[in-house]
Amino acid sequence: METALSPKERWSSALPVILVASTIIAADQVSKFLIRATLGLGESAPSGWAVRITRVENTGSAFGLFNDQTLFLIIASFVAIGLMIYLFRQIVGGGMLLRILIGMQLGGALSNLADRIFLGEVTDFIDFQVWPVFNVADSSIVIGIILLAWVILFHGKDQQKA
Repeated sequence: METALSPKERWSSALPVILVASTIIAADQVSKFLIRATLGLGESAPSGWAVRITRVENTGSAFGLFNDQTLFLIIASFVAIGLMIYLFRQIVGGGMLLRILIGMQLGGALSNLADRIFLGEVTDFIDFQVWPVFNVADSSIVIGIILLAWVILFHGKDQQKA
């Protein structure tokens, strides 16, 4: 049976999500701004290193899927963000780790969505050269999903008991 939370409890439950999401958005947007200000499209630095900073403008989603499908990706982002908010509301009494992981995914999704809306593309720059180029927001989303799946799969019963 679910108990109703007071406004203060609801706010304190949402605060970690908001703080983590805001931190991810800030880190992602600042890093992308710096990359756009210092590197031309396709430029890499430093040369000869295993990991480089390479400026790429991505009109698709991860791994080059859905290129030039900005409207579809904007709509899909709104749906994903809605699902994250729904998930958060379902686990509002859940642990801090769940809130942090949802904040990571929400911040990454919002930051990339902002790029798609205002720039029509997403700036990627972390280049391992054996993997598609990505950014801070992408990292946050992927790490958040993997850890959330791990928590749900391996600690789901512990969370239910709590």
